[in-house]
Amino acid sequence: MFLKSLTLSNIRSYEHQTIEFPTGSVLLSGDIGSGKSTILLAIEFALFGVRRKHLSGSSLLRHGKTKGEVELQFDMEGKDVLIKRVLKRGRDDVKQEAGYIVVDGMKKEGTHVELKSAILSLLGYPSDLLTKSKDLVFRYTVYTPQESMKQILLDDTESRLNTLRKVFNIDKYKRIRENAAIYSSHLREKSKLYEGLLLDLPLKEKELVERKALVSTLDRDLATLRPSLESAAGVLKEKTASVASLEETIKVTVELRKQLAVAEQSLHTTLEQHQRTGKDIEVLQGDIEILSKDDPYEIEDVASAVASAEIALREAGEKQLALAKRKSEVDVTRRQATETITKISSLDNCPLCLQQVAHSHKSAIISKEETTIKRATADLAVVVLEEKKVVDLLQKIQEELVVLRKKQADMQAALLRKKNLDEKKERVVVLQTEKNGLKGKIGQINVSKQELQAKLDAQKDVDTIYASAKFDLEKAREEERILAINMRELEVKKEEGGKAIVTLETDIATKKGAELSLLQVKEYQQWISEFFINLMATMEKHVMLSVYHEFNDLFKEWFSVLLEDETLSVRLDDEFTPIVEQNGYESAFEYLSGGEKTSIALAYRLALNKVINDVISDMKTKDFLILDEPTDGFSSEQLDRMRLVLEQLDMKQVIIVSHETKIETLVDHVIRVRKEEHVSSIENR
Repeated sequence: MFLKSLTLSNIRSYEHQTIEFPTGSVLLSGDIGSGKSTILLAIEFALFGVRRKHLSGSSLLRHGKTKGEVELQFDMEGKDVLIKRVLKRGRDDVKQEAGYIVVDGMKKEGTHVELKSAILSLLGYPSDLLTKSKDLVFRYTVYTPQESMKQILLDDTESRLNTLRKVFNIDKYKRIRENAAIYSSHLREKSKLYEGLLLDLPLKEKELVERKALVSTLDRDLATLRPSLESAAGVLKEKTASVASLEETIKVTVELRKQLAVAEQSLHTTLEQHQRTGKDIEVLQGDIEILSKDDPYEIEDVASAVASAEIALREAGEKQLALAKRKSEVDVTRRQATETITKISSLDNCPLCLQQVAHSHKSAIISKEETTIKRATADLAVVVLEEKKVVDLLQKIQEELVVLRKKQADMQAALLRKKNLDEKKERVVVLQTEKNGLKGKIGQINVSKQELQAKLDAQKDVDTIYASAKFDLEKAREEERILAINMRELEVKKEEGGKAIVTLETDIATKKGAELSLLQVKEYQQWISEFFINLMATMEKHVMLSVYHEFNDLFKEWFSVLLEDETLSVRLDDEFTPIVEQNGYESAFEYLSGGEKTSIALAYRLALNKVINDVISDMKTKDFLILDEPTDGFSSEQLDRMRLVLEQLDMKQVIIVSHETKIETLVDHVIRVRKEEHVSSIENR
């Protein structure tokens, strides 16, 4: 695999830029912060999409832009591949949109998840390794930020080993051991369950024998009881037929009693109604006598007098309103004249022409207004006098109207009483007729009662006979019921015994099967705990040992290429921790110089790259490598030795990111990155 081009649109400091990548060694050169790392992040984004913790969409999309795109073109074993991914700013976050991948002209669109799956398959990364370690393979074979490689050297031993297990796909042995231990524990628990299940097996077998004996006894008892039950059922049938015959006679008697009760109730009701009617007639006759004494007035004359009084009252009211209005007008005229006199008396100059007002002119106006006041005062006295007369008249008319209306109400009440008198007279006639009818009905009811009583007397012994027959029936029914209950109890016990036998036989068979299962489970558990787990641990040690030897040799080899110092040597211990010896003594990594730390980290990185590529044989990224600031802290002599590194790598494409100008003399091509006014651009050379 090698890169051909990368196109960025609104990605970090890039607005729109296409970068062409030649084969061989390529240097991305530029000042710190110019945009070199953005190119590496864009390549990683194109291949794997965004990652929440390490590569978020918001960190890639250019500020102020709503959409960003990355297109990466590369060669994969002669196939031309183009990947496009899209970022879009939403309300709360920047998210990945659907993109596409083109392989030799065949375009396939998909979501970011579908694209990642297709690309990982294209790169030849093991699917099981990718699921658990995400992009660790890419991180430690193609692109590793320098600080990330130093971090793996500074991590605690367990963290480093876990990372390497994932990268080499060796952690499966640890998972197998852990899962086997869990399964062994599960088998141990299962053995306990089987043992618990078998504890009561002897008791179950004994109970089965007892249940079968009980069922045989119940069969004998049922055979003895069945004839007695059949005989009791015959007697019950005869008694039931006798009672049914008597019940027909009883029904007739009951019906006669109902009719007699109805007749008695009807007689009682009719007598009460006859008494109430007589009392109602007496009350009505008393009311008629009182109402006959009324002598109503002539209501039409009184109504006419009321209407005339109301008209006079309305006319007087209207006159009172007119006088009040006249009184208000006269009062306003007098008040205005008074105000005019007050203003003229204090006026020295005319407000319009500003000339002095003559005393004679002022006197003439005041005299005129005083005349107006006298006339208004005289008019007001006349109006007040007339108003008093109208008020007196209104009071007189209102008093007369009160008397007339009371008289009118009395006359209307008298008319109502007269109407009521006529209605009461009519009601007396109706009630008298009704009373006479009730008297005849009472006689009819008494005759009907006598007839019903005679019929009942003829059947007076039927109740006694029926009661005796009913008693015999209940006795027979009770005897049959007791026998049936005893029979059913025996049948239920037999049925329950049969079910218990089936359950016991099934349970015993299950327990017999559990005995065999217990033997198998114990064998499996013993094999897993005593053999299989130890076997996985041994296999992991062998694989790790094989990896260790190659890793250690490559680590020492690369370190000798990067740093020629006879007093300083490195190796790996059995936990893959770099051991540094200086003049025969071990030195801590933290106390080394910057160049020495970088040399160890780069040697570790290159050795790890080679071992992974050897272990995972199907990967298609073996000829492609990205080195991010691989010479941080290098001396001039160490920088010169990078030429040997590039020669020994012998890869189709190596991309180096560095701000060291001397690296430019060691590579085949230089891509210079500049930034002006927050916008990065590329200069190929």
